[in-house]
Amino acid sequence: MYGLERLIMGKTFVLAEKPSVGKNIARVLGGCNKKNKGYHEGKDYIVSWAMGGHLIELASPERYDKKYATWQLETLPMIPEKFKLDIIARTRHQYNLIKQLLSRGDVTTIVIATDAGREGELVARWVLDYARNKKNQSNDCGFRL
Repeated sequence: MYGLERLIMGKTFVLAEKPSVGKNIARVLGGCNKKNKGYHEGKDYIVSWAMGGHLIELASPERYDKKYATWQLETLPMIPEKFKLDIIARTRHQYNLIKQLLSRGDVTTIVIATDAGREGELVARWVLDYARNKKNQSNDCGFRL
C-alpha cells in the first residue's frame, strides 16, 4: 500500500507490545516525528503500545458470581461459558488512549506488531476486542526489524 492507495486508505495504526518496541517501529517506519505520550504519529502511521505487554486481564472470579468471592471446594471447578475481561487499573490510561486512537476516522488499517507467539497475539486481540474494534486488521506488518 503505497502512494495513491495509501492516501485513499488513510493511516495505519500499529500496536506493539512494549513501549521500546513501539518506539523502534516508529523510528524504522520513518516520518513518525510527532511524539506524544503513549504513541508516535506520522503522515501514514500511528504507532502505540501496550504498557509492558498487558492492558486487559481475565476478570476475577467474583465478577461471574458472588459465590466465587471465596475459594470453596464445592464451587470448584469454575469454568465459565464465556470468559470476561477487565481493563488493568494501572494501565487504564494507555488502554483509553489506544481506544481513542482506534476510533479516529483517519485510521483505516491496524497492524498487530506484538511479540510473536500466542501471548503477543492475545495481548493485541484482547485490546482490539475490548475496544470493540471492527477495522481491517493485519498480522503482516510488511516490514521486519
